[in-house]
Amino acid sequence: MESISFEHLRSFFDRVKNAGLFERLFFWKRITASGFEAYSEYQRLQDRLQGQDREISEITAKNQQLSLNLEHQGQQLIQLQQDLVALKAKNEELNQKMNERENVAGGLIEADKKNRDAIAQLRADIAASAAKYDQLNLQFTQARTIIAEYRQKEEERLREHDQRVAGLSSLKEQMEGDRLRIRQERDEEIHRGYEAMEQTWKNHEEMVETSLKNICRSHNIEYCDKEKFPYSGKPDNSLVICDQYVIFDAKSPKNSEDLGNFPQYIRTQAEAVKKYIKAENVKKDVFLVVPANTVAYLDEFHYDMADWQVYIVTHECLEPVILALKKVEEYEFAEQLNPEDRENLCRVIGKFAHATKRRIQIDNYFCNEFIGLLQSCSSLPEEIKNKVVDFEKAEKMNPPMEKRRKLIPINELEHDVRVIRKEAEAREIDVTAVTKAKLETIPLDKFLE
Repeated sequence: MESISFEHLRSFFDRVKNAGLFERLFFWKRITASGFEAYSEYQRLQDRLQGQDREISEITAKNQQLSLNLEHQGQQLIQLQQDLVALKAKNEELNQKMNERENVAGGLIEADKKNRDAIAQLRADIAASAAKYDQLNLQFTQARTIIAEYRQKEEERLREHDQRVAGLSSLKEQMEGDRLRIRQERDEEIHRGYEAMEQTWKNHEEMVETSLKNICRSHNIEYCDKEKFPYSGKPDNSLVICDQYVIFDAKSPKNSEDLGNFPQYIRTQAEAVKKYIKAENVKKDVFLVVPANTVAYLDEFHYDMADWQVYIVTHECLEPVILALKKVEEYEFAEQLNPEDRENLCRVIGKFAHATKRRIQIDNYFCNEFIGLLQSCSSLPEEIKNKVVDFEKAEKMNPPMEKRRKLIPINELEHDVRVIRKEAEAREIDVTAVTKAKLETIPLDKFLE
């Protein structure tokens, strides 16, 4: 018998149960069409049940007919038994008459023989009727057994069907719950990442101000906050170097959705610094300090505005840039610099600027590469992935701690480089194969110059 999947019926009830006000108002025709399909499935189920009821009714009618036949055969058997009793009485009467008339009616012997034959025949008929009665009774019992088995199988089939439907409904609810939970966890993780990023951006201005103050204290540089800036405009931070105010303005996106427009925002801010440099004692080189994680979205790190220059730097580059600017203070007056000193000064500043931008590009490149490697770990087998997580939780990385007012001696760095170079040579690694010229030609990613 063809099975019914109830797909449209379940879809109709799920859709009606989950339909909101908007869907009820504008998509009621779709719900009605789904209802017609569900009603068709219900009609087929009803037709199938009616067919089964008709089959049961036919079997019941046959059973009743067999019962009637059996009752009729029983009545015939009773009639035969009554006839047999009458015949026995008659036979006894005949035997009595025969005994009485045996001497006078010898011809009755033949009649007696015929009577005996008739009695034998009647007995045979009674035996045949009894056998037929037993056969009909057996058929009735078998029919009753078949009906009981059919009903039991039908009940078991319906019960199994209900269990499967309940199991499928439970599995569907569980899968739907897991899907919603995974989506919610992923959305929450992305939201937490955006919140952490935006919180970092909110603290960016305060962090830049704190770092500049610490650098000024460490290197004996005068710091001027926005309230004490003597000219028009209120830059976030300014330093007095060589009797000039050098402006360091902190800039960061408002939220994670502004990253696509962040380069245009930086260009607009580079044009807006014109209000600061109108004064004579304000240096024409302005530095905009951005968070390190926004560098990947910037195409330019230097804006030549003809009358002033704007440089894009990160928080990590503040100290080397300030030290390069402070180098100018070693001369009492700029006009006393000879051409060679001017060339050396420009060379040092240029190298600092290039090293800063190159370091930003390299850090950004490796940041993207490491993120890609971490994301590729999701394709590992589940057992290996769990083991990796266990080792990750057990690891702890402690870089060297930096202390304020403590310089990093160059001779220590040179010593560390020599030790690493000797260890590489001991492992037969040629560290001189990649020269500075070759390194400059290696493209890191699409944002490189």
